[in-house]
Amino acid sequence: MKRLNPKILEILKKRTGCKERSIRTKLSEIRRDYPQLTINAAAHIFAKKKGISVAKYLSEEDRKSMENIKIEKVTIKIPKQYKKRKIIEIAKFETNNKFLKAHINEINKTYTHKCYTACFVLMRKVLENLIVEILRKKYPEKKKEHKEKYFDFNRKRNHDFNVLLKNLSIYSKDFESERKIVERICQLADRFKERANEMAHSLYHIATKKEIEETNFQDILDLIKELHKKHFGEKL
Repeated sequence: MKRLNPKILEILKKRTGCKERSIRTKLSEIRRDYPQLTINAAAHIFAKKKGISVAKYLSEEDRKSMENIKIEKVTIKIPKQYKKRKIIEIAKFETNNKFLKAHINEINKTYTHKCYTACFVLMRKVLENLIVEILRKKYPEKKKEHKEKYFDFNRKRNHDFNVLLKNLSIYSKDFESERKIVERICQLADRFKERANEMAHSLYHIATKKEIEETNFQDILDLIKELHKKHFGEKL
């Protein structure tokens, strides 16, 4: 019996990723259906089904054994290559805080992929955390009267966004020369409170691109960055 051409075997192993034993099993199955085929002719049929050509390695005997064999044409579907969408940076904020950085990146991704409701929720969450950080730095935790400005002792967690914003506004005078910056932060951030209330009292509310852009989120981030630099002499 004629042996399988080593060159054909090597091509099949390399191009299909199959092991020799697996290839020989497939060739045996083909020859079971078409006993007249030589082993190399069976390898040719197997290769054709995989979109591979080994025809140049066939002998005259191999070709004759295939004269009455109809080989079905196989269409190889090539997966469509999707172009990676460039992320639109609707929010930029330099920080060493890896969690804050991750949230900013997620805001940009949700905006890019038009998930505007998720984008709004993330913006509000980031803003809430940034206000907590401002109050923490301004009022050290050693005194209860300081900590209660941002922490709810009854529920053992930070205050809700509305309370945090209210407290920051009430104590804006404590920021002295930076008071105007704090007041402006509160003024712009108040839009998140209004939008959140609208969403909460609607059965379903899907945020729009226009609503996201009207929040002026980047302006708030820039003001917070300026406040940290001027009042605390550092960045987050």
